[in-house]
Amino acid sequence: MVLSRVDQDELLTTLYAINDSAPFATFLERLRRRTQAREAILITCSSSSGWKSYVSRAFNLAPLPLLSRQLLQSVRSGRLYDLETLSEAEHGKLIRASSSRSDVWLGIRGGVSDAFDAADGALLSALLTHVVIAVANLMRIHDGQVELAAASAALDRAGVGWAVLDRLGEAGAGLSLDASSRQRAVLVEGVRTGARVAAAGQTIALPFAPGGRNAALALFRKPVEPIDRAAAFAAAYGLTGAEARMAVALAEGASIVEAAAMLGITEQTARHYSKRLYAATGTRGQAELVRLVWSSVAALA
Repeated sequence: MVLSRVDQDELLTTLYAINDSAPFATFLERLRRRTQAREAILITCSSSSGWKSYVSRAFNLAPLPLLSRQLLQSVRSGRLYDLETLSEAEHGKLIRASSSRSDVWLGIRGGVSDAFDAADGALLSALLTHVVIAVANLMRIHDGQVELAAASAALDRAGVGWAVLDRLGEAGAGLSLDASSRQRAVLVEGVRTGARVAAAGQTIALPFAPGGRNAALALFRKPVEPIDRAAAFAAAYGLTGAEARMAVALAEGASIVEAAAMLGITEQTARHYSKRLYAATGTRGQAELVRLVWSSVAALA
């Protein structure tokens, strides 16, 4: 079946205009009304996102029982099924598409008449390829959001802020950049003229031009709220909490006497801790211990 101009306008435009807060809601509602179904359903399954269900139902009717995963997995890809043939109580139609990335099921259930006609099934078949593309696009959006959130969290832990600058030095993405317009211009001009690293004030910039729209990736320092460096260092080297806190205090610039006062222990106990630290970590003296703390997982916590 070739989709009519009305179906293209009414269904495909809403299918591809993905609303991230309620994906496929408008598309499924229009499909439900188009086929006079009680419910229009879209089910997806992928290794990254697991099982997800999207449903549009007539507001004044109780929801139908969920289709079982066993039933869904028994459906062959590309074949249109009448739900009655799959031992389902209500009438309806269901079609599946499988790929290496995901499985997609599109269906209509519980029509106002005794059965859906051949045109309804043909419509599902014609829509299936478009639905698969739309689902893949949504998955890519979500994957990109996860990657961006993970990268931002990692930079936060490292105390690094970032912003993408366009060719005019304006920040188009990322964090608010504490740099004057003149400094931003210097950064962009430096990168534009071939510098691997440009600097202005407390900010550096690196070449960054995906799609040719952006000019530079600006990086700058930002405050870090430590989670628990001592706990991370203790876990990495088999230390007690007190010993690890001593190591972190020394790494942050305290002397043994100052660390003892900070931890509420005697100087003698602090010196005993320091000897235990050197033995447990294989370091020879306070300078090596400090370098180890800041090059270990403790620096990430």
